[in-house]
Amino acid sequence: MRIQKPMRPTDYPSRSFDCQMALGAEFRRAIDMLACEAGEAGWSTNETTRAIVGLALAYAADQHMDRTPESTKNIKRLFLN
Repeated sequence: MRIQKPMRPTDYPSRSFDCQMALGAEFRRAIDMLACEAGEAGWSTNETTRAIVGLALAYAADQHMDRTPESTKNIKRLFLN
């Protein structure tokens, strides 16, 4: 398994950050592969990036993460404008 396990099985202050660090390399590898294939298919880097962010937002909503209007607006402002 290339993804490291949490430091403890229960919640702890930096668990979310630790998860990001554990997923980072595999996430980057998957995104790079997807972006490369999208580029070969004729999509621009900007279009691909926006699509990936949109898909990540949809995934987050499907997982019942923070769906408050303010949170959604802030994320869209950061990535989609």
